[in-house]
Amino acid sequence: MDVWRISRTNTIFFPQLSPPEGLNERDYCKIVMLEKGCQFCAEKSNDVRIYWIFRVRSCWDCLMERVEYIPQGQSIPDFTAGLLFETFRMHGMFGPEYKVFWKSDYKLSEIEFSKVKESEREKWIEEKNFKCKSLMEDAFKRRKIDQESKEIHNQAKLNKVKSFCHLMMLETSHDSQLNSSPSSELKSRKPIYSPYILSLCPTFNETITLPNHLFAQVTFKSWRDKMLQDYKQIEMKYSIPIRSNQIYQKLLRTKWFFSPLQHWIVHCKTYISPPYINNDPRIAWPEEFLDRNIIRKIFNEAIECDKKADDAKFALRHVESIIFQKVTNLKSAIAFGLGGSDDENFNKCVNCNNSNNNNNTGLEIFRCKICIENTSNYLLYSYRGVKKHLQKHSSLIVEDNIELDYKIMCNYFKDYSNCWFKTGNYPYKLPDEIMQILKSHRMPWWKNSN
Repeated sequence: MDVWRISRTNTIFFPQLSPPEGLNERDYCKIVMLEKGCQFCAEKSNDVRIYWIFRVRSCWDCLMERVEYIPQGQSIPDFTAGLLFETFRMHGMFGPEYKVFWKSDYKLSEIEFSKVKESEREKWIEEKNFKCKSLMEDAFKRRKIDQESKEIHNQAKLNKVKSFCHLMMLETSHDSQLNSSPSSELKSRKPIYSPYILSLCPTFNETITLPNHLFAQVTFKSWRDKMLQDYKQIEMKYSIPIRSNQIYQKLLRTKWFFSPLQHWIVHCKTYISPPYINNDPRIAWPEEFLDRNIIRKIFNEAIECDKKADDAKFALRHVESIIFQKVTNLKSAIAFGLGGSDDENFNKCVNCNNSNNNNNTGLEIFRCKICIENTSNYLLYSYRGVKKHLQKHSSLIVEDNIELDYKIMCNYFKDYSNCWFKTGNYPYKLPDEIMQILKSHRMPWWKNSN
């Protein structure tokens, strides 16, 4: 066992305390090897920890399978005297506390206690409690040392990673030039790496959270190679707004930027995804490249956007014109399906298969003529709603007392047109022959637009 003891005491990340009572050096070293994960299932997730009370290295699920727990307030059996226990909250930090025992010890103690004579049980309990007290104190001591040791090790890791960062920040552009000219040697050396971007690299924090045995294997060279990959990605990400600003500043100096075409610039493919030199946004565009490959393309795409928009608006006006000519009164509105699926004639109209909610319930574009005559505070209803409303008037002929509000109906479809123009979705299912007019148009700003 001396080999295990010497190995443990000579390893910086291993505890220096002697093994607790009942554990030899070999088993002690096995328990503290957190990098091996749960000793029961080998799970290596973050919830694996050492439970010194039970002297196991376990994940939460495996621990719960091997413990007996008693809710707070429930009586504790006498035979648990002398058993080591933990206190857990099983259901969040504000849930009830449970007294938790190791299941095998719990059952053995129950059997042992049952064999003790009634007259000797009090003495048995006292002896067990005395022994348990020292073991509990030892477990709490080790838990505290573990926490302090973890904080010390994390700080040591952080300091080491910071020292690596410092070495990278000492590197200059001069260092990276193998064949620098005499004139360049006279120039001031400029650091290559930004401290801010270095701190954003995932490898920076990932290294600190490495298990102790893996962290001990980290070298500056291997760490630097990973950091360079992260640094390049982050630097490229932060360079994209700089390149966008380069385009914008160039556009400000063009005459057409202040024309109506300006509205379409943000929808141009070249403006959204400009061609970077060597696919690297860190490289600034030369003026000639910017003029020929970017600004000119944006101008042509803006013209195309403007043309598509005009064509789409013309198509929408045509659709509106067809609808407004077809729907002029109550009868034509019902025939067109504006009354909703509640109407008896709805299944016969061209719009009978609509699944759109507006088609099913109908538009609120109908008025009660009786209310119009009696008061100025009349309301708009769906066709179903106005028929229900007319029941209180006991009218014999319902249709004779319903009026279509043509102006409101027109406003509905103008709003639908605006919605289609902005999103590509028409909120009302039109007959196929009318919808076909719009299908050939696609706006660049629509999602999933080709």
